[in-house]
Amino acid sequence: MTEALPRRANGWERGSELIAGVLVLTLVAPVGILIGLLHQAFGGQPERAVGIIAAVLGLLVLMPPVAYLVARRRNMVPSTCAFIALTTVAVVLIAVYAFRVNDYIRFPADFLIWSESDFVNDILKLRVGYPLYTVQANNESFNYPPGSQILTYLLAKLTGHATSIPVYRGIQVLYTLLAAGVAASCCRRLLLLAGVSRESQDRLPWMVLWLPVLFLIATNALTNPFVHNLHNDALTQLVTVTAYWLLVEYASARKKWAFAAMACVPALGFLIKQSLGIWAILYCIYLALFDRPRSPRRLIGFALAAFGGIAVVAGAGYGLWHESFIYWTVTVIGSHPTSILRSAQHLLDAWIYPTISLVAWLVLQSRGGGRLAGLWVVWLLLFAVEAYTSGIAWMMNHLGPGSLIAGVWFLAAVTLLWGGEGKPEGTGWRDWAHAGAVVAVGVLILGGLGTVRVPQPPLGEDAYRYKNEIEREFAGLPTDRVLLDVGTWVYLRDGVIMKDRAVPIGDRGLGGVADFSGILARLGGKRYSKILVRRLHAADLWYDSRMWSRSSGIRDAMLRNYQEVGTISKAFLEDGLSPDRPGPYTFDQITILTPRPDAR
Repeated sequence: MTEALPRRANGWERGSELIAGVLVLTLVAPVGILIGLLHQAFGGQPERAVGIIAAVLGLLVLMPPVAYLVARRRNMVPSTCAFIALTTVAVVLIAVYAFRVNDYIRFPADFLIWSESDFVNDILKLRVGYPLYTVQANNESFNYPPGSQILTYLLAKLTGHATSIPVYRGIQVLYTLLAAGVAASCCRRLLLLAGVSRESQDRLPWMVLWLPVLFLIATNALTNPFVHNLHNDALTQLVTVTAYWLLVEYASARKKWAFAAMACVPALGFLIKQSLGIWAILYCIYLALFDRPRSPRRLIGFALAAFGGIAVVAGAGYGLWHESFIYWTVTVIGSHPTSILRSAQHLLDAWIYPTISLVAWLVLQSRGGGRLAGLWVVWLLLFAVEAYTSGIAWMMNHLGPGSLIAGVWFLAAVTLLWGGEGKPEGTGWRDWAHAGAVVAVGVLILGGLGTVRVPQPPLGEDAYRYKNEIEREFAGLPTDRVLLDVGTWVYLRDGVIMKDRAVPIGDRGLGGVADFSGILARLGGKRYSKILVRRLHAADLWYDSRMWSRSSGIRDAMLRNYQEVGTISKAFLEDGLSPDRPGPYTFDQITILTPRPDAR
């Protein structure tokens, strides 16, 4: 029999907790506006502006705990004061993030990272009724399933801004906020599974700390740097933490609704990102090893439903787009080499997340028994898979969802240790010293988690100059006759589906599974009146990287059939990059090519 859990919160209590957490987050807006005003006041003096802003934010952090001390006087509780201080620090850190991310969100062109161009291209295809996946010779398809693109487009359409790239990015932040909310609910359930009574948890309004801290982890610069960008990272994180929340709910009392929802997760996840199909395996491992009482019939039925759902989604994709769907979403992704050394390096770089999760499990496991052990093993397997797949690329964003779940475990353990359930509150000098140490350690941990950022705008005016110069190169020419390697915003406004994009070519060149005869024929026939290409002569050209096992021939075809008639200088971004330091690929120098009159 399943153990009875401590009293559960009713719907009204859960809702009021969430409302309290959201109300605390509303304080982010005025602080973010204040940061912006101070930057404007000290325009042209970025270092002085950052120093003054840091001082002002330090004062803001002190104000709530000082106000508490003044209001309570002799009734002051050190642990409550520390709680208020840490909550204030979290809100201020989110305000800094919001100030910085607002600069990214408002940028109207879709080349902040490599995936944005393809993401918007899929939305454009949905708008004009063009197939999402076509033959590889077109070089115009994305190598991810369309779930995130479709949902983002539908939500943007509901707002009345179906073609707004800033709205698309804002929706990604909304996914991230929802992920933090689901993660906070996981904290509550883990504590109940650990035997921590609801009354003990209610000694402090934990949701007002959990929600901000988990949002910071969901947007951390180490493993979640792209959740505001047009990529499937934000929705992947939301689906992953929801999948884990369902497992926690099922573990609490074998709830039928949670079990049924779990069976649907792998298929829905596969529609967003192929690797989310791993939940079919993770759930089966939990049911086989940790579910009590064991039920082979239940396990087999679940496996048939979960894996069958993935097959249905894949079959629907094949039915709609035939072999092209399998090629782009399976063959291309499967061809990417995985570097075990790079995976290990990423695991070392993100060491703090598995560390806090391990420490949290050691704190909680003695209270929760086998149910908590099974849940932690599932997290460990998930994080291991994420670490392995991160070896495909040089970024650590694959580790993002697992990092958020590690934060759930950590905050649950902190909550348990904070009050010691039933332990009376002390008010002596040792208690105040302990409270101060808790705040100091908490701030240091937040820094180690990658949640502390410099309050400086990351783009600046030169990014807009760069965008405007690109747009000017389209003037007077049919949009479909100008090939821009990365960036779809110029095609979105005219409804043009453009072939021969750099990212679909680069993805396939790395894996060695590409046929480039289509673009080579179009270059040879001078199909384009103008070509705008970044890093034409660099070793890492996305059209023809020298790191590939064999050349695509595209660079030579461009130089043979087109002549260089000008350049667009790289954008100098204000986020700490010097003019001599290499910046992002998508903001690098652009070479302008026109057909050679003597090309043969």
